[in-house]
Order: sequence, then C-alpha cells, then structure tokens
Amino acid sequence: MAQFLLLCLVSRLFYTLNDVFTGRLARKHDRLELAALRGVSLGVSMAPVLIWVPRSAWSRLAAEPGLLGSIVLITAIANVLQLQSARYLPFGLRASIILTGISLGSVLLGWFVLDERLSAATAGWCALIVLSAALAAPGEHASHEIQPRLGRGSALALAGATLLAVVALLMKGLAERTHPLLAAWVWEFGSGLILLPPLLIRSHGLRASPRYFARVALASSPTAIGSSASILALGAGRLGLWGALAGTQILFTAVLGVVWHRELMGARRWACFAAASIAVAGLALNHG
Repeated sequence: MAQFLLLCLVSRLFYTLNDVFTGRLARKHDRLELAALRGVSLGVSMAPVLIWVPRSAWSRLAAEPGLLGSIVLITAIANVLQLQSARYLPFGLRASIILTGISLGSVLLGWFVLDERLSAATAGWCALIVLSAALAAPGEHASHEIQPRLGRGSALALAGATLLAVVALLMKGLAERTHPLLAAWVWEFGSGLILLPPLLIRSHGLRASPRYFARVALASSPTAIGSSASILALGAGRLGLWGALAGTQILFTAVLGVVWHRELMGARRWACFAAASIAVAGLALNHG
C-alpha cells in the first residue's frame, strides 16, 4: 500500500507541473495543435521507459486494437477540452473542477463497473481527501492572463474530467493485461498522433515551428514521470483509491499558487493540507 500511495502522490506532483506549464501555453496558442504536439513529444520523452517492457507485452497490446483506439481517441478529446478550459478559468479553479470530477468519476466507476467495495473507513478517508482538495484550490492563479468565463470554462473542464475518468477505467484493464509502462507510453503518444490528421487537413495546416515544438516538449516533460507513475499505480491498485488520491493534485496546484504567484496560504489552506495529510496517512494505516 505504501508503494501505491507513493506512486499516486509522485504522479500528481508531476502532473501539476505539466498542468501549469501547458496551461500557460494553451492561453496563447492553438489548443488542438498544442494537444497534438504534447502527445508526440511525450512519445519521445517517455521512450526510455520501454527498456523495462518485455517483448511479450507488445504482442498482448497488439491483440487489443479496439480498446487502444478508444482510449487514445477519448483522451485526445479530453486533452483538447482541458486545454480549452485554461483560456477561461484560473488554474486553481480549473484544477478543482477537473480533479474532483476525475476523483468522483473514478470512485463511482470502480464501484459500479468493477464492483469495488470500499470499507467505511477507506471511503471516509477518500471523501476527506477530495473535500480537502476542493476547498484548498480556489485562488487567484494568474487570472490576470485571462478574461474569466466561468460557465463555459467549467463546462469544458467537467466534460474533460468525465472523459478522463472513463479513460482511467479502460487504462486499468489495458495496463493489467499488457504492461503499465507500455500502456502509459502508447496512451500519451497515441493521443497526440491521432490529432495530427485533423491538423494537417484544416485550412492553415500545422504551423508549429521547431522552437515551439521544443517549448511544448519542455512544458509537458513532467508528464513522462507523472503518467508512468500513475499507470503503475492504476495497474496495481483499486480504481476508486487511485481516483480519490488524484484529488491531491489540487493541493500541489495550490502550493504552486503560493510559490509562483505569492498567494497567502491562509488558515483555510493550512487546515485543508493538514486534513488531506491525515487522510493519506489513514489510508496507509488502514491498508498497512
């Protein structure tokens, strides 16, 4: 359980960095192009993880073309929706909506689809993590860079989160039947490749320069660690627990708001951090 918790927390830390870095680019550049280049760049930056993938996993992956195609298509749509929401929402509020949606969606899908049954104590700790994270998120995260449109931005973020909860369910099965690191690599790479044809056939085509591609690759590079750790955890643990711990990403986002935008922590955030820390410790002890 300790390894599962560590993988979840590490993944959320690095996803937070990716979210802020790529979110800034999404406020200034084409979102479809950014989503495509992000995925393609991850195909390169995540390639070293394939060293640990046995040959047999590739043949098992090749046996599931329908599932793989569904995963990368749904993920590509979700990525574009999330990047689009960055135009209209402060980072803290956007993170709160997306991560709460993923957390609750994953818990519900684990319950109804996978028949996961959480004990009362585990469910309580999970609820405390999600609630603490949601309360910690609000803040003025670089809102001067956008003209907030909360209704539209929230709808885009929630739609993306719902799709990603479905992807988590599908990815869990793929990771268990193939190999988590292979599943993570093909998931990220594929979700970028599938967006290239729409980019190439539109009127102005693909306009990215090598310099811009390098910026996208650098901004999304934390995902190489984030997705690898996340899918390792997803393949080894319960979907509901994985989803609840995804909510801790909102806390990391709040920390970046303090560090980079000099927001005040305040009593509310300190209380939320303390509550979430107690909840994570409670999960570890409950399953120790």
